[in-house]
Amino acid sequence: MNANHILQLSGILQQNLGLIPHEIQLKKMSGGAIQENWLVQSEDFALVLRKNAESSVEASSDREQEFLLLDRLYHFGIKVPEPLYFEKSPNFLNSDFFIMKKIDGVTEGHKLVRITEEEKRKKITKDIGKQLALIHAIQSDEVLEKLLPKPDKDQYLENKLTGFLEQLDHLKRQRPILEYAIQWMFNNLPKVDDLVLVHGDYRIGNIMVNDDQISGILDWEFTQWGDRREDLGWFTSKCWRFGQDENIAGGIGSYKDFAKAYAEISDIYIPEFEMKFWHVLSHVRWAIIAMQQSDRNNETDTPSLELALTEFLVPRLEKNILEILGEKE
Repeated sequence: MNANHILQLSGILQQNLGLIPHEIQLKKMSGGAIQENWLVQSEDFALVLRKNAESSVEASSDREQEFLLLDRLYHFGIKVPEPLYFEKSPNFLNSDFFIMKKIDGVTEGHKLVRITEEEKRKKITKDIGKQLALIHAIQSDEVLEKLLPKPDKDQYLENKLTGFLEQLDHLKRQRPILEYAIQWMFNNLPKVDDLVLVHGDYRIGNIMVNDDQISGILDWEFTQWGDRREDLGWFTSKCWRFGQDENIAGGIGSYKDFAKAYAEISDIYIPEFEMKFWHVLSHVRWAIIAMQQSDRNNETDTPSLELALTEFLVPRLEKNILEILGEKE
């Protein structure tokens, strides 16, 4: 952003939020691989501006939908940043964007998984499980139904897997292991009992931790109605453990502590053996996103090394899939 952007943003803060900005500082924040997050800070306040990246991933929601969803979640008492202002494009940023309050804490997964105090890791793991259960307990209402229409429960998984195949065709990549994994999932579809509000990207990098408890849950752009096990499987997948593979729950704690804490709120205990299908699904989904990220780099005016390198994760994800399926050779 340039000086003109700062001037325009100062006017928005004063006219719409009643803030008197003095010497605003703007800094692009780390993370936000799909969208851009900017820290908007002065001596009196700290906010986050979230805008579209130059190109997007197909399954991601738009910023208006994400803003309205955050507003609803904040109303329900979920630990999300308080949304303050939304503006639709065309505007000075040439992008839909919204502004929310900044929350304090650490989101860097590689730091969180290296917490040495066992009791602290255990407490964080339990809080993560409880917060996920609270999200899944949200009941559908008119606002949520309008934002996120419920899919057909009986066709939910088949449609998701068909979508994976369509995305692979669109990517024009030859990935036999991913195609094999999708076919395996078609042949091993679990029964879907009910559809709940799933975060869609519930992993340690989107969970803000302040000391020993969750202070915020971020990045709701993949939120949908789905099987609760999709969130549990995504959080506990090997690809999100930052190398701490012995700690199945996000690289921080044990699956047992995570699942028991989830069950304390939901009254539903999901055993670890049920995660096989969902771990395969998580790795296939992340592999497809990684290739989409690489294509995004080719579509942007400003090349991104992070996006360009993301596709190099795919062989590792495929290796993990074969290990999950028990076919390492």
